[in-house]
Amino acid sequence: MIRLHFNRTGRQPSTWLLDAPIFTVCPNCGFTPHEALRYVGSRYGLVGSFTCAACGAKVTITDGDCRPPVSFTADVPGQPQVSFIYEDVYRLNWADLERAGAALRTSMIPPGEKGYVDVEAALRALEAEIARLDLPHAPAPLPGGVTWVPLPLRAWLDALHTLGV
Repeated sequence: MIRLHFNRTGRQPSTWLLDAPIFTVCPNCGFTPHEALRYVGSRYGLVGSFTCAACGAKVTITDGDCRPPVSFTADVPGQPQVSFIYEDVYRLNWADLERAGAALRTSMIPPGEKGYVDVEAALRALEAEIARLDLPHAPAPLPGGVTWVPLPLRAWLDALHTLGV
């Protein structure tokens, strides 16, 4: 289950992932292993770490204490940090949810000030619309620096792309 929290209070409506499979990437060499890390927030900003299978760099994953952006930092002197905001990479931000809802002629974000979006139900609705329109599957291009996205988020990206959202 992918949990997406939404919040209409404050200056700008926002969404963020609470429980989702996320890709891992090495900022040193760009290698993205085909295994997902389960993102369920962090403990004092530390999400986890791994050793890159390609270059051997120790990569530390941090966030803003359970909120994006999530940063990947390779333990290699002199190398730059790489940061991704998952909601943008996975197209689960507020604007993309509104565009997806417009394509389905319904709201993807439930009424209320705060709550959760059922991403799997939203994906099923998008796939049903694709089937109804009899559209051919169109794989979505991935953002720069990203070579792999775990399922079901890959299916989400492909469905948005297929519908032209």
